[in-house]
Amino acid sequence: MSEKFDRITFPVEFLTPRELIEKGAVEILAKTDTYCSLRILPADLKNEDLKLLLEKFRELDIEDHFIPWPLLDVEDGYYPNEISVDKFRELIINLLEWYKTNGFNMPLGVLIDLEPPTDPKEAKKAEKLREQRMKTKSKLKQKLMWKRQKKKGAIGKLKTINNLIDTVKTNINPKRFEDSITKFVEIQKIMHDYGTKAIAVALPLAYEDAFDGRFLIQDFMTVPVSNVDWDMINYMIFNTDYVAASKGIISHSDYQHLIYVYGKEFVEKFGPERSSITLGITNLGVADIRAVQTDPKLYKMEASALLAAGLKELGLYALDGILEQKDPVKWIETVKSAKASDFKIDPEKIQFAGEIRRLFRAVDFLAPTLKYLVDSGRYKKIIQMAILGKL
Repeated sequence: MSEKFDRITFPVEFLTPRELIEKGAVEILAKTDTYCSLRILPADLKNEDLKLLLEKFRELDIEDHFIPWPLLDVEDGYYPNEISVDKFRELIINLLEWYKTNGFNMPLGVLIDLEPPTDPKEAKKAEKLREQRMKTKSKLKQKLMWKRQKKKGAIGKLKTINNLIDTVKTNINPKRFEDSITKFVEIQKIMHDYGTKAIAVALPLAYEDAFDGRFLIQDFMTVPVSNVDWDMINYMIFNTDYVAASKGIISHSDYQHLIYVYGKEFVEKFGPERSSITLGITNLGVADIRAVQTDPKLYKMEASALLAAGLKELGLYALDGILEQKDPVKWIETVKSAKASDFKIDPEKIQFAGEIRRLFRAVDFLAPTLKYLVDSGRYKKIIQMAILGKL
């Protein structure tokens, strides 16, 4: 059981280096002794602002508090995965050469955010919603805006099904998946040669996929998470993907117990120095339209559960949303005040956490059936029956 976290890291996805400087973000990180992982696109390496930002970190004697988060352009898939691995390898080399050329210390680690490719069309929709949200100060109006975006009619549901089928056809490729494992191992070796570590970031579904040894879900998601011996593994287990998404069927307390169970298992499996969980979300993502949680007291409760589980590393997505709060320093200090002793175990909720995870593993169990339905074309009959209301 940990008394406090060794490191709390805030990803930064939609603020530029200049905006971070102008918002006083580096001073906030220095004052709270916290870290940030900034999204770095290929074009950022040619922008003088990134150098100015790192110089600001150095000036405040917290150069090691900056963790780069390299991502590709949306048109190239955005995230590193088996489809984009070659372009991502090039980006990693360019990033580390940038550090070397500009005379900065190599970072403690670099985030390898293993997620499926991003749809450029969906990214544009989410960007538009983020812009609208930023202009809307009323939290009630923001909530209504989010609800309107989430509503789907029959056509929308049919589109979702078709997108899923297209994804199965495009993503599942066992040979490409196996080849990408070797490529990611090579990328990690390159990083080690430069003097930094590979911090893999993944979704919990990828973790649940590993228990039967088949990695079908990871192949579907195009992310080889389990077959690379990452220096650290961070799983994004966001409150908003459980509590809000389940319409409250999963309560906040249920969610606390779920991340406690995950955290305890990660510490046992990977060790406290190689395990981390990222909480969230405080603002919308690159291509998603999800609920947002900004109450620091809720994050404090979640952090307490992770401390009780023995975790020493915490991520919280994202600094973008935190900087919009009335007092970002007080917000962060509230989360930092979490104590392991504040978390009280409820045996029934521990059991419920296990049942939630069982549902995840059921997806893995059903994956071969889904692939068969797509490959055989039988899915067309199912869709036809659904449209006619016969299901």
